[in-house]
Amino acid sequence: MDLGARRAGIETIFANDVMPEARDCFAKLAPDVEFQLGDVADVKSFPSADAVLGGYPCQSFSMGGHRKPGADSRSLLYHHFVRCVDQVNPRFFVAENVAGLKALNSGRWLREQVDALEAAGQHGYHVSWKVLRADHFGVPQRRRRLFIVGVRRDLGLYYWFPDPTHGSPADVERFGLKPFESHGEAIAGLPLWPEGEFYERKDDPNGNWSWYYTSRNRKAAWDGPSYTVLANYRHVTLHPASPTMRLEWSDLAAGWKQKWVFTDQYEHTDGHPERPTLEEPRRLSWREAAAIQTLPSDFEPPGSVKRKFELIGNAVPPLLMEAISIPLVNGSALRPAPPPGP
Repeated sequence: MDLGARRAGIETIFANDVMPEARDCFAKLAPDVEFQLGDVADVKSFPSADAVLGGYPCQSFSMGGHRKPGADSRSLLYHHFVRCVDQVNPRFFVAENVAGLKALNSGRWLREQVDALEAAGQHGYHVSWKVLRADHFGVPQRRRRLFIVGVRRDLGLYYWFPDPTHGSPADVERFGLKPFESHGEAIAGLPLWPEGEFYERKDDPNGNWSWYYTSRNRKAAWDGPSYTVLANYRHVTLHPASPTMRLEWSDLAAGWKQKWVFTDQYEHTDGHPERPTLEEPRRLSWREAAAIQTLPSDFEPPGSVKRKFELIGNAVPPLLMEAISIPLVNGSALRPAPPPGP
């Protein structure tokens, strides 16, 4: 979030996280920022600021998790985001979470957060929220995230989310948008077999591919966006130069069970014989995942390969945050009337 906001002209003056690796990332990417390592509950005072940005933990709201926010203490960390907004009383705030927050408990958890944010600060906030697709803004990845943006009420303005700049062939023709970015081209210049940069089950007697991994198609088309870059390096999707996967059998009635197997086919080389192929399929490397997330090409996250994927997969794509921040900074997204409903 900070990288994208900084690209848009927002100066980061203070940051907090409980992970030492997050501190190390800031030390490399933004060494001028005051960083306080530790539980946000221990941060008693926040500096004066025009904007507050936060991506409080999403595990309890994620469709890939247990989805039991009432039993997960991380669900209440948004209270500290509200506390920060309440204390700082900024002109604007931007919060990010998983798209699943919208649907969970018929929207109860989202409504609770929006209500608390609307009442925060000395004046309260006009709050807008929307689920955005990263590929609609030039990120070579099908990633859906929910953003909540607030504008202090005394300013008399509302935030309108930007319109997509990229789309499908039909949208390109109909609305004059740019085509979705190719994740294959985004990583084409990187080593084809970067030993030690991706997950392998070398010591597992069951082989490199678990039944869970092969329960769905894991290969996205070279020419389009990748599937969502995950924080779990075991489940990250395949390199687009891998062989295609074929559905062997399906029994959705018995609990959404499927079995996909690898073939010896390569659809991405049709009409493009110059494209590389991998005889043996592999998962994306951390470096490829970072490129797909639009993180800086010369940046290496600290820690083990597992930790690198956690940091990369949990990040907001800077290009997406930049698209949200630019119209906030230049005022083009601020209007006197509220936006249409999500």
